Amino acid sequence: MSRAIGTILLDWSGTLVDDLRFAHRAANQVLALYRKPTMTLEEFRERFFLPLRDFYRTILPEVPLETLDRFYHAAFRFFRPRIPLLPHAVDFLEFCRAKGLRMILLSTIQKDHFLDQARRHGILGYFSQIHTEVTDKRVALSRLREEMGLAPQEAIFLGDMVHDIEAAHAAGILSGALLTGYDTRAKLEAARPSFLFADLAEARSFLEERRETKGG
Repeated sequence: MSRAIGTILLDWSGTLVDDLRFAHRAANQVLALYRKPTMTLEEFRERFFLPLRDFYRTILPEVPLETLDRFYHAAFRFFRPRIPLLPHAVDFLEFCRAKGLRMILLSTIQKDHFLDQARRHGILGYFSQIHTEVTDKRVALSRLREEMGLAPQEAIFLGDMVHDIEAAHAAGILSGALLTGYDTRAKLEAARPSFLFADLAEARSFLEERRETKGG
């Protein structure tokens, strides 16, 4: 019989914070700077993917990645103070802490963006480990699982993108796809996550039920 989940790995954007519309606007500012057609929010959700370096190559292949990165983050920094937490984020984090679950952040977000938002929302102290500016989560999560000795059924990676699901698959742990962020339901379902959740409230209920089932 599999054991209860004891480690929760969490993405940031689209998982704990609602920054999709701001990332979309920042990306459009970069496109406009180079006189390229901008994207609707629906087009952005359809076209955007991780790793970031590969996405950049599809929209502005002629511009060096370092230059695109600098312009994008300058635009995003302007919107940063307006980014809210997603509904149920604090309740979820409180539940995990109350149940003694270890929470680890694993995200591509730039470190200063994360620290600014996490401190402003008062949630920095929930995480036992923080990994930001991750280039490829598939590599990072596999390495982390090996270093920590995580058992396949004892850890779950919660994220809102196909790349998060792929990272969990690569590491051999459970994946929980959330419908609160960047990728559409169709894209997430096609990636075959272990579980699909409407939001963090549903993810919390799942964890609670699983603990009760396992007697944890």
